[in-house]
Amino acid sequence: MIFWHEPGYVVAFTTRVGGVSVAPYASLNLTRGTGDDAANVEENRRLACEDLSLEYGRLAFNRQVHSDTVLRAEAGVRGQAGDGLWTDERGIPLLAMSADCLPIAIVSTGPRRALAVLHAGWRGLADGIIAAGVAALGDGPKAAIVGPAIGPCCYEVGPEVSERFDEDLTVDAKLDLWSAAERRLRAAGVERVEQVNLCTHDHPELFFSHRRDGLARGVQGVIGALA
Repeated sequence: MIFWHEPGYVVAFTTRVGGVSVAPYASLNLTRGTGDDAANVEENRRLACEDLSLEYGRLAFNRQVHSDTVLRAEAGVRGQAGDGLWTDERGIPLLAMSADCLPIAIVSTGPRRALAVLHAGWRGLADGIIAAGVAALGDGPKAAIVGPAIGPCCYEVGPEVSERFDEDLTVDAKLDLWSAAERRLRAAGVERVEQVNLCTHDHPELFFSHRRDGLARGVQGVIGALA
């Protein structure tokens, strides 16, 4: 796991390492949606929570649909359509999954603690998923981290995608999602933005990648909770 050491929170980005699934889902795959055995996926999710000392039975996650919808998390509630969850309650682990899209965590750094996790592909970014996630946390100072995702080295797009973003973010038909996310976070008022800067496409030993592997593959994700 890749940890974000943010006081008052537990936030980590999973890799594909450390689970029970077999190829092509080896090994810490967090979704059943691409064909993996359901029991293996459940065990992988449990292991990920256990590694963070979080209660698996209270884990919440969305049925991700490339939207700008951010929902308030309820302990153990899974499968509602949306691409973000937020909470200001302790003890509710939140999961957002990705396999090239951006996994993002946003936290309040003022007296009132609150956390959001987002799954942001180009559609979600263009449609406002980041602004929705920041708004869900209310007023006050905030920080964010953008996790492993397909990098500007590898994310080829057509003009119908690149035209949704600042012109300088597409070079040689490759879109820089990392910078696009940071700009939107800052525009939404996030004061501190960190980046993991690891490309999922370029690191098959660590990450699943839809662009590299197609549909028969797993996902990693960001897991977060109030400490």
